[in-house]
This record gives sequence, C-alpha cells and structure tokens, in this order.
Amino acid sequence: MTGRRALLLIALAAVAAVSGACYVKMAAARLAHVYSKTWNDAGTCYINSYIPQYSALGLAGQIVRIFTSEAFFRVYAKDGTLLKSSEWLLWQNEFTVDERSQWVGGRAIYPTVKGYESWNVPACR
Repeated sequence: MTGRRALLLIALAAVAAVSGACYVKMAAARLAHVYSKTWNDAGTCYINSYIPQYSALGLAGQIVRIFTSEAFFRVYAKDGTLLKSSEWLLWQNEFTVDERSQWVGGRAIYPTVKGYESWNVPACR
C-alpha cells in the first residue's frame, strides 16, 4: 500500500512539473520579442524569428530556459495565418542572434545548433 502511494505521489509530481514547464514555455512565447521578419520573394508569406522572454518569468523561467532553445520560428501567410512553427520541436535547439531565418528556393530556412532546418510550405510558393 505504501509503495502505491509513493508511486502515485511521484506520478503526480511529474505531471505537475511537466504542466508547469509547459505553462512557462507558453507564457515566454506569448511575451516573445520578434527579432526579425523576412518575406518570401512572392510576398505571400513571412517567417518571424522570436526570442522567448524566460527572464520575465522569474526563477521558473530561468529553470525552463536551461532545457529549451533561445529562439523559435513561425511561418505566416500574408493574412497572418500561422502555417508552421518550431516552437514545440523539443528535439531541436534553435538560435537567431548570429544568423537569421531566410527563404531559399521557396523554403523557409532557420538556424539550429546542428545546422539549418527548413520547411517546404506549399501555400508560400
């Protein structure tokens, strides 16, 4: 009986930690500053580079910042419709201060610590 209670407490603590981290990540994204905005050649889409504001969220933000990227990227249609986002790609580590996102051959390109990643966005051709 004691083992089950301990396991339940551990599971609840893990759920609380993950929920708290997700809340902090969403709040930092909501407060994020647009670092750069780049339109594609056709003028139909743009890619924004964002720097999340973890520092505005105190100690919880500083802790979550250790495990996340310093930037994220979103592709929008001309009318502001969100088409792609790297915000929740947790296996990637993006940055933007030294290099910016760009459009190359109709693809949205953005920098990561392992090189460039890209999206082919048919709506942006």
